[in-house]
Amino acid sequence: MTTYFYGRNSDLESFEKKSSIITQLEKCKSYAVLKDLTINEEITEQVSGAIPFAKRTKGFELMQKLKRGDNLICLEISRFSRNTLDLLQLVKKFKRTKIQLHFTDIGEVTGTDAVGSVVLTLLSSFSQFYRDQISEKTKSTKQRLRKENRYCGGKKTFGYDVDDNGFLVPSEKEQEVIRKMQLMRKQGNTYQVISDELTKSTRKKFPISWIYKILKREGTELRLVA
Repeated sequence: MTTYFYGRNSDLESFEKKSSIITQLEKCKSYAVLKDLTINEEITEQVSGAIPFAKRTKGFELMQKLKRGDNLICLEISRFSRNTLDLLQLVKKFKRTKIQLHFTDIGEVTGTDAVGSVVLTLLSSFSQFYRDQISEKTKSTKQRLRKENRYCGGKKTFGYDVDDNGFLVPSEKEQEVIRKMQLMRKQGNTYQVISDELTKSTRKKFPISWIYKILKREGTELRLVA
């Protein structure tokens, strides 16, 4: 019989410092002692809780290792999964294969306790609701930042630099390339011709789809259609 610890953090949660793998492990070790168990192997990863467990890199590896009689300890449902359907399906599978799944806040959930099953269903639903809230909050924040002409993270918008205050400011060198795109498009050149010319003159690859998105963003395509 092997007892596994599974810990997970998503990028957003790491940034906001609301939880840590170390804290999760310490609490799970304390829980294991109370249950007369010893954690033999620690499985950790940084991945979104919305991704089905078996489709995560470490989650998949763990599923291959688990066997009849093993114990799997996780801090709480939100650390294990924020996908209600996936979680409930896994619990059913673990019950069938006699693998014991533990959460430090509600205990072992793969037994025959009807109350435990009800609690699991309710808490997993709240877990998914919380994930949806985070997703909506993130989308709302990015929309607000875009309206304020501020950097939203990730790849920098072509044609702009980011100043010390996080605002997007025109990059003259890249704006010159955009002006050339607009001029060539107004002259009736195809996206392929524009792509070939810019790739040749800048020695940087400009995919057709990228050119279309930039021109649409700058309003060139809307004016041409009108």
